[in-house]
Amino acid sequence: MAHRVLSSKAMRIQMGLAVLLACGSLAACGGSNNGGNGDDSQSDAGTPGDGDQPLTQCTTNADCNPDQRCDTTTSTCVGGCGANPLSLAYVPANFGLVLDRSCSMTQTLTGTNTTKWGAAVAAIDHAVDLHDADVRWGLTLFPDTTNDSCSQDAAAYPIGAGNGAGIRSLLQSALQSNDANFPDGPCVTNIDTGIEAAAADPALQDSTRKSYLMLITDGSQSSCNVGGGNTGTQNAIGALATAGVPTFVVGFGSEVNATQLNKFATAGGTALTGTTKYYQADNAAQLDTVFQQISGLVVSCSYTIDPAPADLGLTWVYFGTDLVPRDTTQAAGWDYDAATHQMTFYGSYCDSLTTHTVTDVDVLYGCPTPPIL
Repeated sequence: MAHRVLSSKAMRIQMGLAVLLACGSLAACGGSNNGGNGDDSQSDAGTPGDGDQPLTQCTTNADCNPDQRCDTTTSTCVGGCGANPLSLAYVPANFGLVLDRSCSMTQTLTGTNTTKWGAAVAAIDHAVDLHDADVRWGLTLFPDTTNDSCSQDAAAYPIGAGNGAGIRSLLQSALQSNDANFPDGPCVTNIDTGIEAAAADPALQDSTRKSYLMLITDGSQSSCNVGGGNTGTQNAIGALATAGVPTFVVGFGSEVNATQLNKFATAGGTALTGTTKYYQADNAAQLDTVFQQISGLVVSCSYTIDPAPADLGLTWVYFGTDLVPRDTTQAAGWDYDAATHQMTFYGSYCDSLTTHTVTDVDVLYGCPTPPIL
């Protein structure tokens, strides 16, 4: 799904998002109003009155204003507030991948010709391909190839917009044994400094959007202790969680340290129910499923409105023609954050957006009662 900052003439493309402002009167919102002359017959006849819109010939809803629908019986556009669409901008989350490229990743998965490294690259490629525009991607490889074996230099790709293609290209190249990022050395597993390097990304301090890390490893801390070993990793992940940045933990294969990964997941605020608190994958298909599951959790359901609606009591949100309730408990519906000018959807409504089930979202402003759609 490609998200864009929408202009007034492009509100129904992509996600079809529109914010409509300032109904002229209760009658314009589908209520009862005499239009200031004691007679509502002009409005019923389709003559423009106080805030009313003239009837327009139509064949489909696309022929009408964003806040109207096409009445196929009369072939005219009906409803509407006589409002003006404003721009609405999607707010993608930050998502940093922290990927183990230690030498054990060259091992072949049981019963296949696929290496752990090949399976990891394929799963990341799939996730990034599906959500390239939905997420601001970043990538840290550990151990890296530009520093001391146990230390880390800057991330291969700091978190940012438009990184998807570059990350996919880098990892595809790293499938070749002569590539610098192929996992054939150094043969250490420095999870601690890998996490610490990723945690230092300035993008994670952006309070205007949600941020996440995902650790992927096939083993455990090994031959290194520069960043404090397992304790250092747990502390770094815990500090991120305290700052509002959860860390998902993925174990791949049978050689992981389940005890430590459980601690990491718990510290990161993403612990699963049951004995295994982290996401475990034992083959390529399971790894791909896990990546898709986590990517779906990361995709944002927030959109910036500018200018802000002055009165949320006059704000109505629709998925197609279905009214979406405002829910200040943020469990199922929409809510608005005046500090960031962002509208966020929750529960099944968020799910409908992240799975691309909903393609038409309208936000109407200015009517005391829900407008006719």
